[in-house]
Amino acid sequence: MPSPVNDSPPPPLSPLAWLPWVAAAGFALLAGFLGQAYFSARSEIQVLRVQSALADMEGRSLQQRLEAERILSSRRISDLSARLQGENGLAGLTVVPLVFPSGSTPPALAVAVWDSRRQEGMLSVSQLPAPAADRDYQLWIVDPQYPDPINAGVFATIPGADETQFQFKPDRPIKTAARFTVTVERKGGVPRSEGPVVLSSQ
Repeated sequence: MPSPVNDSPPPPLSPLAWLPWVAAAGFALLAGFLGQAYFSARSEIQVLRVQSALADMEGRSLQQRLEAERILSSRRISDLSARLQGENGLAGLTVVPLVFPSGSTPPALAVAVWDSRRQEGMLSVSQLPAPAADRDYQLWIVDPQYPDPINAGVFATIPGADETQFQFKPDRPIKTAARFTVTVERKGGVPRSEGPVVLSSQ
């Protein structure tokens, strides 16, 4: 006698039976996400390292250029002083470099040539930005015999020019030109320095 055929559907799986499959799929997705995040983070770190190395190289290059310009300027000033005081017999002339105050970026170069016998001089400035419309640059000479710096005149930079030359003559006789300074003052100048110092000799 043939056995009866069971046509009834199989019993549904319990929700717990699917749990291992769901967990495995979840772990696979999590592993894929973490792997992608890991490689992405490594790529970003590599890019940051390259950028840092390039910035370091650029900083060293800029520092080397500034040092080279400083050495070159010092040599030029020394050579000019030797020529003025030697070959031409102009012992009364003094060549003095002016620099930006400590801690400031030095975009400008300046040299003052002072003739103590004629009590006049020439200031040559390059790459000095123009002051505000209501301001002027003013040159001062520090002489120990006076309590305050002596006014040597006001000047303005020439728009578009690489260099500005200013012939100056102080208000009072100078015995010892111990230092030269350039300040930013009110338009037309002031009798006593009020503004910040932008250039000064050592």
